[in-house]
Amino acid sequence: MTFHERRPCEAAEMVTGLWRRLPTALDDSTPAFADMIYHAEPWQIACNLANHDLPIVEHKPAYQALLVRNGLAAG
Repeated sequence: MTFHERRPCEAAEMVTGLWRRLPTALDDSTPAFADMIYHAEPWQIACNLANHDLPIVEHKPAYQALLVRNGLAAG
């Protein structure tokens, strides 16, 4: 929401859509899903969901703070 300028309901729909696709995602011939789920950072997953490849460099301090706040990184 913060970095890709999405409304909460729009972001929730994107995430929910991903959850719905996950059970069959690896059965497809869609290698992007396997790579995104198992190898990508939350930043990259958000970029994939938003369909917008946003460079992390400019946002690194705010992103790290967000990870810490959400228990996804050590503070």
